[in-house]
Amino acid sequence: MKTILSLTALSLLTTSLFAREPYQFQYMDQDALRLTMPSLQGNARYVSMGGAFGALGGNLSALSTNPASIGIYRSSEFSFTPALSIGQHNVKVGTGPTRESDQLWNFNMGNIGYVAAWDISKSESQNEWKTVQFGIGFNRLTDFWNRSGYTHYAPAGTTHLDVLTGNANGILQKFPTIPVKDVIDHHLGAYEQMASKASLFVYDSISDEFWNALEYAPTKGLNQRQTTKTSGAIHEFVLSFGGNYGDVLYLGATLGLPSVNFNQEKFLREKAVADEHPRFDEWSIQENLKVSGRGVNLKLGAIVRPTDFMRIGLAFHTPTRYLLKEDFTAVVINENLPSNERDRKQSKLTTYEYRIHTPMKLIGSLGFIVDKKALISLEYEMINYSNMRVNDDFYEFDEDNEFIRNNYQTGGVLKVGAEYRLDAMSLRGGYNYTFSPYSNVAHDFSGHTFSGGVGFHLGMTTIDLAYIHALRNFNMSQYAGMPTDFYNRYNALQHQFLLTVGWRF
Repeated sequence: MKTILSLTALSLLTTSLFAREPYQFQYMDQDALRLTMPSLQGNARYVSMGGAFGALGGNLSALSTNPASIGIYRSSEFSFTPALSIGQHNVKVGTGPTRESDQLWNFNMGNIGYVAAWDISKSESQNEWKTVQFGIGFNRLTDFWNRSGYTHYAPAGTTHLDVLTGNANGILQKFPTIPVKDVIDHHLGAYEQMASKASLFVYDSISDEFWNALEYAPTKGLNQRQTTKTSGAIHEFVLSFGGNYGDVLYLGATLGLPSVNFNQEKFLREKAVADEHPRFDEWSIQENLKVSGRGVNLKLGAIVRPTDFMRIGLAFHTPTRYLLKEDFTAVVINENLPSNERDRKQSKLTTYEYRIHTPMKLIGSLGFIVDKKALISLEYEMINYSNMRVNDDFYEFDEDNEFIRNNYQTGGVLKVGAEYRLDAMSLRGGYNYTFSPYSNVAHDFSGHTFSGGVGFHLGMTTIDLAYIHALRNFNMSQYAGMPTDFYNRYNALQHQFLLTVGWRF
């Protein structure tokens, strides 16, 4: 059986915004998108220039984008990058004026790595291999740390309990000849089944419908309180090899071994306003999801330097093949009964394994070096999200893969970066525009990332500082079936502060 996925995006921004069939327990396209959609991460110099290093090279974090970056090295380097990330969500519910804010802090390691370079030239001739390089590194690719929450009065018909009851009635009508107990045990969706077994709605044989206690006050809604906390990250262990031919052509290859660790805790409570529902008090559902796994990919890259002024970069990434496992627990609590009779229904799924293949990537870049004092770089990373795939040896994901093909498009990231050197100090700035992966323009999921930083060159030691400000606005429902008029408006922010210390020798 499938489980439920994150309701946040990128760091928390990867939820599908499309309505699906109410009896489905999870949308697997969300899982694939979360592993595919890029995020600006790495060491301080890399992120402060927007990650636009595909043509410039000479950066440890760039080994995960254009492996030819390693070919620029003429000496060995070791560096590490501690970072502070602050994930923040501002939530506006429906058309109301109220906006709630919450955030989560996290200290992490953005990058650590080592590159060794060897001079193999035999003469001053340009037509020969000059250097070869080997690199090993650990790069943070995506950060999932974030927290959000809201308090809201849900009008009658829009509460989660109303939606679950309506879903159950819709399914009941699809199987008119099957006994009700069999419909509950075998045909209701997972949440509807847990709500039914927790006595949140019951079958009325006269009307041939499921009824909940809200039917006794059908014009009244419920107060909702929802919180979501996510944590974890995608890291990639890289092994890179490269070479420099004639100071004109730089080649590189990277074996990438990404690892995934994602955790989500979600809580939703619906409580009656005093005296509005004579037979109903409150109910709640708590969900806990853990996703972990590993993948493998190969990256190939080249940088060409036709003049001292310009460099051209090109990289190709094979699809990443992930093997994932999930553990999901959901608890439904009916608070309307005496404490000694209170229904508490738990559904715990054993570890479930499946595979996801992300799309291949093509990355083109241009870099310009002005008087050895200024750098300007442009880069575009192209991703066809409709090529994401989910599969398993025992379960058919044809419906999920068809949904991906029909609702996703080619997107990617446009990166711009600049650096200006003032003796021993460098000033840097960068910008990313992330194109929406969705083909439906009504569900825009584009985002902006601004970055900047400063670097200090102290002999063989370098110290770099950087700041990232990423933002994305989007609409999202908290549960399938919520009317679009009551979708939440999310303003998702991520702040990062990074420090990189490195040595070249």
